[in-house]
Amino acid sequence: MATPLAALYIAVHRSRLGGVARPLIANDQEVLRPYFHPSDLRRVRVVESDPLPVSEPALTDTLRRLGLSFPQVSLVEAITFGHVIAAREPMALGLLFHELVHVVQFRLLGVPRFTWLYARGLLEGGSYESIPLERCAFHLEERYRRGEAGFSVEMEVLSWIREHRF
Repeated sequence: MATPLAALYIAVHRSRLGGVARPLIANDQEVLRPYFHPSDLRRVRVVESDPLPVSEPALTDTLRRLGLSFPQVSLVEAITFGHVIAAREPMALGLLFHELVHVVQFRLLGVPRFTWLYARGLLEGGSYESIPLERCAFHLEERYRRGEAGFSVEMEVLSWIREHRF
């Protein structure tokens, strides 16, 4: 039941925010081109608003009562809904990189599979930080922040999928 609700949550926010979102600025596209497929960089849309124009997912309170550690949406820096990223303020390149990893994950996995893997990762690991989709995004973000020369985020995510790391 949670996965269809999560997929609906993503679809509703992606649709609602997509109409007011803007494309990535040209400079960010240029800097990130060595890591991301140009079609992902062209397709992504960004909304910057504080507070975030995003509601809490339906089951968040229940998850917290069960002892699972999941951040409040109102406190996160950014959140990704397919190809739409909502951020509380202009994103530094490291945070944008992290959210773009999720854009690639959504594209490769599809919304239903992404939400199922995200929910399973939270339930099995007990916290946001333990979710394999997040661990992948943090890992690739860290490589970028360390200055590792261009690597293909798509190939890295495909590797995680093939190796059943999600």
